[in-house]
Amino acid sequence: MNGGDPLAGPREGALRITLAGWTVVLEVEDAALAGPLRRVFGAFLAPEAVAAEARLVMRTPFSPSAPPTVQELPRLEPGDSGTLRVEGSGYSAVLSEDRSHADVIGSGRYPVENVIKVMLASALAKRGGLLIHGVGLVHEGRAALFVGHSGAGKSTLGGLWRDAGGTVLADELVAVWPVEGGGWRAAGTPWNVPTRTAEATLVAVGTLGWDAASRWEAQGAGEVARVLLLNAMLPEPTAAGRGVLVGAAGRVLSSVETARLVFARDASAADVVRARLTAAGPR
Repeated sequence: MNGGDPLAGPREGALRITLAGWTVVLEVEDAALAGPLRRVFGAFLAPEAVAAEARLVMRTPFSPSAPPTVQELPRLEPGDSGTLRVEGSGYSAVLSEDRSHADVIGSGRYPVENVIKVMLASALAKRGGLLIHGVGLVHEGRAALFVGHSGAGKSTLGGLWRDAGGTVLADELVAVWPVEGGGWRAAGTPWNVPTRTAEATLVAVGTLGWDAASRWEAQGAGEVARVLLLNAMLPEPTAAGRGVLVGAAGRVLSSVETARLVFARDASAADVVRARLTAAGPR
């Protein structure tokens, strides 16, 4: 594996994308993938003038197989000399010790997307941040992030917020990280969002519940942390990696409001969130 400078000599036509302030160059051997990858990452393309911090190179296997119809979570395993192995259905990858370079063997766009998610989680962890499976809602430059188990209502809430004219950062993966001088930022990712939205100041993290009437309830940081950690992408499959995750979760929840949004499947949900984001501010 090439563990050298990830910026040296990108191939002509390589995609350069920026996610949550992190820029990566994508090089794929299969030219037919250029179109699908542009459709996935088109809203997140970075200008050539933006320096890249990482690189992903994907080569096709000697015996290509049909891409899986259903994505599965990548399996992470420590490799030799501090590298990280990423395995999934029909693909495998090795990330360099500093996680700035990925060599991928696979077919289709899913290997690229899944490995990028792992690299982004690692890049955020280095900054003290997290990559969270949740829905991020923005109003007047302030964001609330909601997490919950499958079926808790993340996508439904995102749809209600859009219907009310609100901005959704993402309703699959949301990046959060601390900023110099205090406070946290939140940004969307390419998955399940048609356009790229501006970053926002993170002011609240909450869990979700259903009821006939929408309301915002205070919830202890410990209860929110339990659900948040279940929905955070692990950057490293080690005790140290889990420790980094727990530490980042503790810091973000001590810096923002923690709550539980109980909501109905109607416009009242957006009204409750908008009112809170209008009044809320970073602590």
